Amino acid sequence: MDSQAGGALPAQPRSDAPAARRSARRRGPFSRLSGAHKQQLAGWIFLTPAIAYVLFAFATPIVYNLAFSFEHDSLSTIGSINAPWAGFFNYTAMFHDQIATSAILHTLEFTVGSLAGQFIIGLSLALLFSSRFPGRTVARSLVIVPWLVPLIVTGVIFRLLFQQEGGAVNQVLVDVGLIHTPVNWLGSPTYALLTVTIANIWLGVPFFTLLLYSALQEVPAEVKEAAMIDGAGPWTRLRLVTIPIILPVIEITFVLGFVFTVKVFDLVIGMTGGGPANATQLISTWSYALGFQQFNFGEAAALNNVLLAAALVCAPLYLLLSRDQLRRTSGAGR
Repeated sequence: MDSQAGGALPAQPRSDAPAARRSARRRGPFSRLSGAHKQQLAGWIFLTPAIAYVLFAFATPIVYNLAFSFEHDSLSTIGSINAPWAGFFNYTAMFHDQIATSAILHTLEFTVGSLAGQFIIGLSLALLFSSRFPGRTVARSLVIVPWLVPLIVTGVIFRLLFQQEGGAVNQVLVDVGLIHTPVNWLGSPTYALLTVTIANIWLGVPFFTLLLYSALQEVPAEVKEAAMIDGAGPWTRLRLVTIPIILPVIEITFVLGFVFTVKVFDLVIGMTGGGPANATQLISTWSYALGFQQFNFGEAAALNNVLLAAALVCAPLYLLLSRDQLRRTSGAGR
């Protein structure tokens, strides 16, 4: 007992819990996460500005347009949340509107014609630039000139080129003897849509040319040489060798070209304004006329949703084709 009273008490082990808590606070709230979870969290943090931009710049207008299409909106209710409910009335009115249905058909014709012309000319130029000739670099650089001109300016230029009196196109055709009297390209319902399509083909050729030219550079030289040794001519090599190899790029180019073409607005406004007799009205131009000239916002929004449906079809298709091409490239790289 004396030994316990007189002797020194043994030292108690000091707890490290407070120090551990202080150290954890200094390391931050994410210190307990594993390395993989930290990387995933960092990725979402870096994606946050892009997600916020997409929600603000894309999702909000889409939702707003969808709401418009189900309401009876006017100048007095355009900024109000108490607009009268219309249900599917705007969609029914759109499909019973002769101009709206013709605008949808014109958009289809315009898009198909533009893509066909852009692909044929773009592939021809890409094949030409793949061969060696003097001035090839300069010629390849000049192809992008249409991209440097604003769309509305391009529309005005082509309107001057195709005008009936004094237009350069009519003058050349008369001089070479193809026509005897000037053609009213922009004032005739028969030729107006064709003229606008020609102008849009000129605009889209650089896009097709550059993408297809880049794809042609990836065609293995030994494959083309083997086809030549087997006696395949130029057309056979193009059809059976080159096209199958660059087909993934062609598919993506057509999808992107469709998206760019189906929403064309400035070019038509600059050339014809949708006339004559609504012969060049497209979905974009007629929805603009409905909304900002006739103030029929509900039907204009319903017509715009047709373009939205096209975009919703093209977006997954583009992602699918891109992933397929990436898998093919990765497989070829191994």
